[in-house]
Amino acid sequence: MSENENIELEAPKPTAEGMVAAVIALEEIRNRSFSGRHPELGKMLNCPVCDLRHRDSIKCQQKFVELFIEEDIETGEKTTTYATAGKTRFGVVGAKAFKGRRLKPHLSKRKLQFVELVRSMLPMEYTEEELELAKKRATRILIKKFGRFGFLSRKSEPQPKVENAR
Repeated sequence: MSENENIELEAPKPTAEGMVAAVIALEEIRNRSFSGRHPELGKMLNCPVCDLRHRDSIKCQQKFVELFIEEDIETGEKTTTYATAGKTRFGVVGAKAFKGRRLKPHLSKRKLQFVELVRSMLPMEYTEEELELAKKRATRILIKKFGRFGFLSRKSEPQPKVENAR
């Protein structure tokens, strides 16, 4: 065997200066924000393209759709008009513009029952008078079934008289 194979290597002994530098570096890393500790991900930002909040590492590209082509009759020059693509209203304008209550809220359970009852009473083709008559009939039926306000019984029963025992 050669002399190089028998030599055992020892790990270097940590010095006091190295230990202090390691502690300072670890403390500095702990005090950073998440994006500072993970620079490969990037910072969070509000994207002006998709109007969502995501990491800087994700790059959004605007998509354009050809709306129409105008042709100048005299010169024969064609100009194309583009618009930003979006399948929904949120894709075009952004979700922030539609924050808040619905413009046409969903019907309640009672209103759905009313609509179903009116539709069952109407023929396939009907006039305004037939529609109004069906609405009145459906209202009467539902009042008999649920009461005028839906949560009170139709006919209230008188309370039993309680004699004051003094």
